[in-house]
Amino acid sequence: MIVKLVSVQILLFLVAELFNEGQAQMVKQCLCSQTEPCAQKYFGALEPCIESCQHHLQALGGNFAALKQCFKQKQSLISSAIQCTQGQNKNACAQSGGEMVPKRYPETMQIAAFAEINKMINSMGLGNEAKGFMAVGKKMFGCVRTCMAKKSGNCDKKMACGLKLPPDNVLVQSAKQCAISSGLNTENVRGLCQCSAGAGVKGLGSVCSKIKIT
Repeated sequence: MIVKLVSVQILLFLVAELFNEGQAQMVKQCLCSQTEPCAQKYFGALEPCIESCQHHLQALGGNFAALKQCFKQKQSLISSAIQCTQGQNKNACAQSGGEMVPKRYPETMQIAAFAEINKMINSMGLGNEAKGFMAVGKKMFGCVRTCMAKKSGNCDKKMACGLKLPPDNVLVQSAKQCAISSGLNTENVRGLCQCSAGAGVKGLGSVCSKIKIT
């Protein structure tokens, strides 16, 4: 379960940071020449930030190096899902000129993302079993987000522009479907769960077989 949560949270975190959401004043649409270097800084910071935030996973037990290998085996699927989400929003930034768009903030996106994760967990009947994993996942999420923002120089905030995007719930569903179509389906996520259990993560024995991604 922790693998599923962290995988989905990483994907939705990147969506939230690169596609900030909100409803406030209007701002100039970002140029793609502005957003692409910033996106690369965030992607480059992901792995070192996971390393520096690994202490949050200690409560789950297990061997971090072994758990990391579980993720590396499926890294291409996560990368594909991120690329898919970006591809579906290729007109978010402008090649030139640009129009006025609502200024966006990550907080509302995060609310929508966690609401979808909770919905998925409850639909699998794992509400009670997942509480501890969710608490750890949120701490890990917050740590990684802060670290990545620092390592990227808060480039997304410094651009002083916005992206042309659909509403929060539409963007979250789009990211979810990209994850599934990229291979983060029931079979592969169960495999990640079983790999994590093998790495010593506590409490996964009865969870993996209940995972169903729809």
